[in-house]
Amino acid sequence: MEALLYLSCWVPPLVPWLNRLFLWAVFAPPKQRVDLSHRVFNYECRFKQHVNEWSIPREKTAVALWKLKEWIDNTPDTYVHIPVEVRFVRQDDVFLSPACGRDSCYINVIMYRPYGRTVPHERYWAAYEGIMKGLGGRPHWAKAHHVTGKEFHSMYPNFARWCDIRRRMDPHDMFVNSYMERILSS
Repeated sequence: MEALLYLSCWVPPLVPWLNRLFLWAVFAPPKQRVDLSHRVFNYECRFKQHVNEWSIPREKTAVALWKLKEWIDNTPDTYVHIPVEVRFVRQDDVFLSPACGRDSCYINVIMYRPYGRTVPHERYWAAYEGIMKGLGGRPHWAKAHHVTGKEFHSMYPNFARWCDIRRRMDPHDMFVNSYMERILSS
């Protein structure tokens, strides 16, 4: 499969066909199974990949998926990989949790990097992030995103409190790297 994805770097119209092949190979025939989540939802992907995942209020899930599908359908010169992963979590009270204060849906989009080759994905990411921001989204901390400090203040109700605690615990910015500089910028 990775070799076919690599070939699609030069022949992008192969991507929809490869998506159908991947879907058939991994998920056909449909299966029903009840078990612990780590046994059911564990999928080993052996390809390098770019991933971008956001959390939105659970009740906005259908709107987000329809908007994403509409963008993909109306942008025929952009080829996207599957799957689009969807999972649900209950609200929590952790300051920087994307699920803080609300039951949430996480939606993860992916673009494979066959044999380490980066494929065009920035346009897809920008559209996806725009959809998620418009629905009150919050980015997953361990995934790619373009959010800066000013935006985090409006996305996370406890962000300012967290920044105050961080400043007290790390007054000399010993644990601040380039990623954190972007997060902490105003």
